[in-house]
Amino acid sequence: MMVVGTAFSAIEAYAFQVIGGRVLGPEGFAPVSVMWTVLFLGFTVFLLPLEQMVIRRRVLSPNSVGPFAGAPVSVIAIIGGASVLTTAFAVLARDSLLAGDAGFIPVAALMFVGHGVLALGRGHLAGSHRFAAYGTVVVLDAAAKLTGAIVVALMGWGPVALSWALVVSPVVVFAVRPFRVAPAREGSPDGVLGQDLRFVTAYVVATAASQTVLAAGPLVVGALGAASASISVFFVTTTLFRGPMSASYNLVARILPMATRRAASGDDRPLDRWVVRLLAGGLTAAVVVGLLGAVLGPWTVALLYGAEFRPDAWLAGLAAAGVLAGMAGLVTTQILVARGRTDRLAMVWLAAVALAALTIAVVPGEPAFRVVLAFCLAEAGALVGLSGAALIRPRPMIPAQP
Repeated sequence: MMVVGTAFSAIEAYAFQVIGGRVLGPEGFAPVSVMWTVLFLGFTVFLLPLEQMVIRRRVLSPNSVGPFAGAPVSVIAIIGGASVLTTAFAVLARDSLLAGDAGFIPVAALMFVGHGVLALGRGHLAGSHRFAAYGTVVVLDAAAKLTGAIVVALMGWGPVALSWALVVSPVVVFAVRPFRVAPAREGSPDGVLGQDLRFVTAYVVATAASQTVLAAGPLVVGALGAASASISVFFVTTTLFRGPMSASYNLVARILPMATRRAASGDDRPLDRWVVRLLAGGLTAAVVVGLLGAVLGPWTVALLYGAEFRPDAWLAGLAAAGVLAGMAGLVTTQILVARGRTDRLAMVWLAAVALAALTIAVVPGEPAFRVVLAFCLAEAGALVGLSGAALIRPRPMIPAQP
């Protein structure tokens, strides 16, 4: 069900944009696409760490009850902070990016409240090993967004109404009763949980840095003075290749509970073996996929988007290699999260951003080449750094004294 949910949500995202774009036209759909992008980035940077914090807490302290999983301050701080930032963005960008329509401001204010509840619910489901229900929620949320798009298209209600589909769709999480009280079972002492706000804050820093490496490329290419056509080719190529990585975010919830149980029990050798395998396999696969991307990527992009969007072989190859290294690093990340070492996670990704910036500064060539090379090296460097951070022996988890 988790795989089905991931696949369906990817299809839904494409269908939502196709319906919205065809019904509203390029100008009408533009502010909706801005809100969609803000939701994607905000969920990845703020709410995915929140969801994984809840998963970890439910695994380590399975008998805790309540939607906040025993960490209300952290939950409120993250959801509230995301909502405030999004609302401020909508106010400031109303004239420039949101067609001057104040109707998008309440959408921005409420969008992350609903998706915050969705993240909490998904965290409870994965942490309680209700993986089929987790996949069902992903399907229902995607179906609700798609249904909203169809209704708005049929009724002709306009861009603001379409964006409200992003607000109301998360309520479907209550259909599977994610916060119900589960039967009591043995867990780890609460002393292993550590400080949740510090855990989430470091995780947010790490995800913000990783998303900068993953998604900021077209902006950097433009800032370096590339022509509009070059920016468009860079955007469609890198967006196409990073699709599998973006879709895999829903699947990492299946890995974290197992890794957390092993980390809490001190069973580190299996986790270390996985780290080594992911490092070797990820770097090897990145080279192979990069070569295949260089051969097949230009043809694929031209087939989907038209001949005018055909990229150079080096652009497709480096983009494909970087994404593959990033996917291996995403799995390794779960071991660091399971051990509660999001501080190491943040340091690695800040170093990866610095590596990307240094590459752009010192490597000669056209802007697109410098940026895609920086992306590939940063993702590969992050995989090496994450592996090294994960192989450092964690401090023993000592139960709190009574």
